[in-house]
This record gives sequence, structure tokens and C-alpha cells, in this order.
Amino acid sequence: MTVRILLLDDEPSLAGVMKLYLRKFIEDFEIIPALNGMDAVEKAKELLTLGTPPDLTLMDLRMPAMDGIECTKVLVEMGLRNIHILSAYVNSELLTEAQSVGAKGVLKKSEGFKANAIKVAEMIRVIRKPNPVT
Repeated sequence: MTVRILLLDDEPSLAGVMKLYLRKFIEDFEIIPALNGMDAVEKAKELLTLGTPPDLTLMDLRMPAMDGIECTKVLVEMGLRNIHILSAYVNSELLTEAQSVGAKGVLKKSEGFKANAIKVAEMIRVIRKPNPVT
């Protein structure tokens, strides 16, 4: 099962670097890059229309056109649920605000690409676990 990751960051190279690191820990994933919140909303609409919504969204907080808080709110309203903040600008106030609009967790860019790739790989392993039959 290919896991789709919607990655929002106004730094275009981040998606490529994250992809390189993730390949060391998992297989069969796709990164869909978006450079700002408006771009992400459009890509999410396309994916939802195709019936292939992102399984995981990594959201920067500070972006042009629509910041990460507003974008998280819009994506949650569209039905996306597995949204995690990936930002260098994380403080308790921003984290509380992000969680209040639907973000599930936070990854700090300051921890480095390898550490974040390991965390994302673990999230993907959880997504891929089969549901137990009851």
C-alpha cells in the first residue's frame, strides 16, 4: 500500500530532502509537496476527488498565502485527520492553537531530518498496521 504524504513547506527543497531520508526507513510512499496553504488545499481537493486522500499531512506553520494554522483548519473541515506540524517555529501557544484546529502532533525541524524521518516512518508503520478483526 502506497502511503501518500502531503508535505507543506515554503522551502521547495524540503520535500526532496525528506524523501531521501524516508527512503532509508520505509518503502512505498509518495510525497505530494505544497509550497503554501492554498496550494495544499487545492492538492487535497484533487486527491479527495480521485479517492486517494493523503494518509499523513506534515504542515509548516509559517507560510505565505495561508499559514499552517488556517490550512490545518481548512483541511480538517475537508475531512483530513492525520495532520502533524513540522516547523522550526514551535512554541506552546502555537502548538495549542494548532491542536485546537485539528493538528495531532508536532515534529520540530531543529531535531534534524534523520530524527524526523524516523518519526514519520513510525507514523506510516502505524497507518499500515491491519485493523484487528473483532
